[in-house]
Amino acid sequence: MKRELTPENIQELKENQIFVFGSNMNGNHAGGAARLAVEKFGAIMGKAKGIQGQSYAIPTLDKDMQKVTEEKLLVFLENFGNYANEHPEKEFLLTAIGTGIAGFDASYMAYMVLRANLPDNVTLPKEFVKIKGYKGFNPDLTCRDFQYEEGKDYEETGDIRACGNGFHFCLHPLDVFGYYPPAEVGMNKFHEVEGTGDMDVDTDDTKIACSKIHIGAELSIKSIVDAAVKFTFEKCKWKNGKTATGNYSAASATGDRGAASATGFQGAASATGFQGAASATGNYSAASATGDRGAASATGDRGAASATGFQGAASATGFRGAASATGKDSIALAAGYGCKAKGAIGCWIVLAERGEWDGDTYPIKEVKAFEVDGEKVKADTWYMLVNGELKEV
Repeated sequence: MKRELTPENIQELKENQIFVFGSNMNGNHAGGAARLAVEKFGAIMGKAKGIQGQSYAIPTLDKDMQKVTEEKLLVFLENFGNYANEHPEKEFLLTAIGTGIAGFDASYMAYMVLRANLPDNVTLPKEFVKIKGYKGFNPDLTCRDFQYEEGKDYEETGDIRACGNGFHFCLHPLDVFGYYPPAEVGMNKFHEVEGTGDMDVDTDDTKIACSKIHIGAELSIKSIVDAAVKFTFEKCKWKNGKTATGNYSAASATGDRGAASATGFQGAASATGFQGAASATGNYSAASATGDRGAASATGDRGAASATGFQGAASATGFRGAASATGKDSIALAAGYGCKAKGAIGCWIVLAERGEWDGDTYPIKEVKAFEVDGEKVKADTWYMLVNGELKEV
């Protein structure tokens, strides 16, 4: 069933309508929709949450005026949903909470509202009826035997259910690696997408099923890493260091000679400063070094490393990893079993061929280096070393 939209520029309410706004834990309703709620709809200064007059407050900022955690935000939304369920005679006009002073991304807030499974007597602002995210594909741009094309729109009918019916994508950039590893043989593809229509979520990760989807531009591993860092930083506050050790973590070093390390499952590390270093050691992780003379290392299984700055180095040493060097005079090293490498013209790729598992390791059979000259070795093309010979894969 199509949910009703919240009217824009609300200045008055019907008797059965409740104005729903974002607040802070101090109850200081001084700006935006919160101020309107005080002036027109009975909100009470000093009251942080819940029903007040003909309005309802949902905290998105804590007492320090920092973003509330995801766990607390979900609790506040579910409490609101329970209240709306208990009052089916009322219509609750949800505004674009969290997207103003709090600074949450609209797609993230739309996702959180979707997770809360609000009842039908809650209207949604236009900002929350679409969610931008990321989708992985096979090398031929298929997913679950369905053929997609960049720039196209698709629509599905029937009951939309995550892991069932509908088009699927992820809100968190790194969650796509769990379905399409970044360094799978043949090199999977990743695109930005936008989902609309009927939607459902999978609580195991940030997977979303939708009835309508638009396939946007293709993204490089670097773009996925950068998006993951931005996604994580928008929800947290760094106090010390640039190391992220938890699953789905992201670390960024932007200063000269900085270092970023992501050690958790599906982590992402980005080093953008001069002589920076990025390391991703968890499975399905990705590392990107964009500054001059930077180094990116992916040691986990099916990890991906990218060096785009001048004289950078990318290293993939885990099982079936991938290393890419696109900056001038850069080097890509594929040293793990089944690893591959590619580079731009003028770069070098170093390939290791390993034998089968001997109970302790995959023994090195041979190591060779090749200059990407555009003739014998093509630019932007993946290679492996097979039987001592360069092989395009």
